[in-house]
Amino acid sequence: MGGSDFPDAACRSWVTRPHDVAELRTLIELTALRKLADRGLTDEELDTSTRLARATVRSARSGDITGYLEADAAFHLYLLGRTGNPAMADVARLLPGTRAAQRRTAGERARRMEISAREHGEIVALLADDMVSAASEMLRRHVAADLTGPGEA
Repeated sequence: MGGSDFPDAACRSWVTRPHDVAELRTLIELTALRKLADRGLTDEELDTSTRLARATVRSARSGDITGYLEADAAFHLYLLGRTGNPAMADVARLLPGTRAAQRRTAGERARRMEISAREHGEIVALLADDMVSAASEMLRRHVAADLTGPGEA
């Protein structure tokens, strides 16, 4: 198959739809969450996860969008990296960001960052308490809300 025969345009078209990206991220991250819950997080992993979650809260509260996005990526990639399957984090890194933030007003962006940051801590706490179903549902809503605009989740 020659370079012009590769259906990359078709592949790119689905990736640009926020709902599709949210679905793919949810599949990857829910699988990771279940793997982590099955083996349990060490005290060190829980401490690091909590520290990374708090970094998102600090950035969100200060209105530092760039800092928040970096802290958010670090949080998600850290947990994906703990699964023992490096492909999970590798695939997550390839996924595009969202345009939903661009459709939000400044006030909506600030509120979503703060809510999302709090959800990180809640997900870690639910994992620590072996509340896998609750953590899974929180993660599903978290990813959907971050990747879609108002009224799209």
